[in-house]
Amino acid sequence: MINNDLGINVLLTSSGGRHTLGVIDCLKNNYEKRKVKIICTDIVDQPLLKFKADGFYIVPKANSTKFIKSIEKICKKENIHVIIPGNGDEILLLSNNIEIFNSKNISVTISDLESIEITMDKEKTYSTLLKSGINIPKFFRINNYDEFLSSIKKLGYPKNDICFKPSKYSESGGSKGFRVLRNRNLASNIILDFKPDSIEIDFETVKNMFNPGKKLDLLVMEYLPGDEFSTYVFANKGKMLYCIPNIRQKLSQHYSFEAKTVKNKEIEKMCKIIVTKLKLNYNANIQFKISKTGKLKLIEINPRMGGTIVLSAIAGINLPYFTLKQSMGEKIPLKKQIKETKMIRYWKELYVQENTFFEITNTKLI
Repeated sequence: MINNDLGINVLLTSSGGRHTLGVIDCLKNNYEKRKVKIICTDIVDQPLLKFKADGFYIVPKANSTKFIKSIEKICKKENIHVIIPGNGDEILLLSNNIEIFNSKNISVTISDLESIEITMDKEKTYSTLLKSGINIPKFFRINNYDEFLSSIKKLGYPKNDICFKPSKYSESGGSKGFRVLRNRNLASNIILDFKPDSIEIDFETVKNMFNPGKKLDLLVMEYLPGDEFSTYVFANKGKMLYCIPNIRQKLSQHYSFEAKTVKNKEIEKMCKIIVTKLKLNYNANIQFKISKTGKLKLIEINPRMGGTIVLSAIAGINLPYFTLKQSMGEKIPLKKQIKETKMIRYWKELYVQENTFFEITNTKLI
């Protein structure tokens, strides 16, 4: 029997992401009406979170030696029960220091260190899962310009479009560094025909990246032009409990502004293999794309909640709240029915006067 009067104190780290407000809503509006106190952290000030969450702290970057100590102090002050990390670098650091929090009976909702290290290195991810029959893009890991030229030739450039990104998550989190190189891409075309946040790049700019003596760690891959699927997986120590694929219909700066849940048995089958092989725990965002020959291929795995995870809750599966329940050792309800749901994001203004946030819909205008 669940005691609904018993509250849970939760720490959401790296809370500057677009998904945080939705996660807060999912936790606060849980179906058991359980009290959830939410404390947020980020490396920069986030005024809106001071309004939306129950507390907010600025913390050092994850590459700082002070990060773990800072999180420890916040956990002690706020009597935190559960930590939900929101950034890959923080996940890796928390995993390396998991015993500090286990000894204080604080649950950190992440997979084990070995799983995280594989997902944080894209070549390791691809190489590990290729052996398990998962379709992956053709790829080469390169460090210099000569290797770059050799790899794009093998991938069929300039006839075929190619793409590249940093090999490790710490350099590519949030799609940073992802670029597409096409034969028709010229600097003038990109400047005049594309928006400033475009992922397109021209050959001359790529060439200039490889300064003499400078080593880059890049994954050069075939470009997959088809539909992209962002799949939300929830697991318990290698056992997949939920798989919720959604198709990304409209993107801006590589963030979903329109997405819809879909049923896809091939994605579900691949995700089950991935979860079992990597022994994933709690949340993972597994992304797939369709190749020009129509084959579904894995592009990456993020061992954390994804940017549109609130879509899962609206579709009937509140994964953020299930994360809390699993961390507390409680049974996760297994629902088979997932409602087909479409999410549309748009810009909406909030206003601040005398440290108070408000919306125009709640305000009488003169």
